Amino acid sequence: MLRKLVLPAILVMGMSASADESYFQDEWDAKGLIGVEVGYMGTEYKEVRTKNGVPVEDINDNPIIDKKTTSSPSIGLKLGGESKHYRAFVEGRLWTTGNDNYKTGATVGAALQYLVRLNNQFNIFLGINGGVANSLDAQWDPYAGGDVGVNIDFSETYGIEIGGRYSAVDVNSDDYGKINSFYQGYVTAIFKFTGDY
Repeated sequence: MLRKLVLPAILVMGMSASADESYFQDEWDAKGLIGVEVGYMGTEYKEVRTKNGVPVEDINDNPIIDKKTTSSPSIGLKLGGESKHYRAFVEGRLWTTGNDNYKTGATVGAALQYLVRLNNQFNIFLGINGGVANSLDAQWDPYAGGDVGVNIDFSETYGIEIGGRYSAVDVNSDDYGKINSFYQGYVTAIFKFTGDY
């Protein structure tokens, strides 16, 4: 008697579990995404070496340039979409430093991630990113790089992304204080939506 009750119960639970296995109807079923990002941004930039406020020059009377790094908190916004194995974002971020050479920085760009889904609530991602970066309130310089991290979904409509990124900047001028590269650790609150709402 017990066997007659347990076997159908296991069968029903198995069907229910397989139905909940993925909330994507097919490979390209898409969801819209809005993300609010907080992180810690590190940047590398060029600075003219000075002594008592006067630029130090080499034997050819050229200023000596040092590579410096600085870091500070950052905040960003992401808008995009997600399928079963891909995420794409248009994104921007801002940060402020206490540095005399550049006080603020910003990036505007896009990112594409490939998702390795381990289960319905957890995946690992590998991505590429590119766009433009500004650290002197003037000319914007192109950047490109990569990112890696994990996504944890608490429900079909809310999750977090934890990741790190590195990007190199193609500096188009000799202005000192422009960033040459940036690296960042970040956490993003992700809100998901579909046309069903």
